[in-house]
Amino acid sequence: MKIKEKTRYDAELQWYVTNRCNMNCHYCFNANSIAKKFGKIAPINISKLIRTLDKTNKIFKINFLGGEPFLVPNIVEACIILTKKHYISFNTNLTSTEVKKITEKINPARISYITASLHIKELEKCNLINRYIDNFLLCKKKGFNIDAIEVAHPLLLNEVAKYKTFFKERNIDIKFTAFIGKYNGKKYPESYTLKELKIFGIKKNKITIFNQKGKKCNAGYNSGIILPNGNIIRCNQINDKIGNIYKNITFENNLFICSSEFCGCPLKMYNKPLFKKALKETKTSD
Repeated sequence: MKIKEKTRYDAELQWYVTNRCNMNCHYCFNANSIAKKFGKIAPINISKLIRTLDKTNKIFKINFLGGEPFLVPNIVEACIILTKKHYISFNTNLTSTEVKKITEKINPARISYITASLHIKELEKCNLINRYIDNFLLCKKKGFNIDAIEVAHPLLLNEVAKYKTFFKERNIDIKFTAFIGKYNGKKYPESYTLKELKIFGIKKNKITIFNQKGKKCNAGYNSGIILPNGNIIRCNQINDKIGNIYKNITFENNLFICSSEFCGCPLKMYNKPLFKKALKETKTSD
C-alpha cells in the first residue's frame, strides 16, 4: 500500500521484528511456518539499538513489521526511546492491549503511519473484531495517521458491501489492497477481473508488477531490511548484508543498480522523497 507522508528522516529501515503472530491468516506469507509457531520471541536490545543508530549520525524512520510486532515483549519501551529522536511506523493487526500504551506515551507526530491490517475473517474467528475497532478508534481519536487495510481476497467478494457498511457505521473506512498469491488455481493479482477490482475499489493501474532490473535504487544507500535475527540486508529481493541493528550499519556510498526481475515495492515509487534525496546526494540522475 503506497503511503503519502512528509519525509523528516534521512534513512528508513523495515524491521521484521518477529515471524510470530497471534492470528493465522491462510493467505499469510508466514502461514504454517515453524518460526511462526515455535520459539521464544526475543526482546529488543534497546541500548545496542540506539548505539547503532547514533553511530550513523542519521535520523531514521523504522517501520515495525512481522508477524505481529506488538508480540515483542518490550516493543512499547523501545518505541518510547526511539521516538525521542527518530520516527516509527507500524504494520499491525491492532489487537494487542499494548496499543493503548502507545497512544498514551508517544506523540502522534513521531509515528508516521499505522497500517491497521484488517483480516476480517480471522478477527471474527479469534473473537477480536471489537478489540480491533476499539484500538482503531482510540488511535484515530488521539490523532494518529491510521488506515484500516484489508486484503482483497477472492473469498470476500460477496461480502465486501456488508463489511464496508459494518465498519462505516463504526466510523472506520476500509481500504483494500491486492491479494498476492494463488486461489482456486488462479494467480493473483493477475486474475482479478475488472468487475472484481471495482467491487474492492482497487484501480488496475495501482497493482502493477514492477521490473526494476537495470534501474537505480536507493536500497542499501539510505534504506534497508532488518531481519528477526538483527541482520540488515539491502532489500527483500537482494540479500546483500549491510550490517546488524545491534552492531553497525554500513550504507553504500552510491545507488544500487537493481538485478531483480521482479520488485513488489520499488523504493523510487513507494518512498519517492528518499529516492530523490539519494539522487541529489550522489549527484546522479534517475
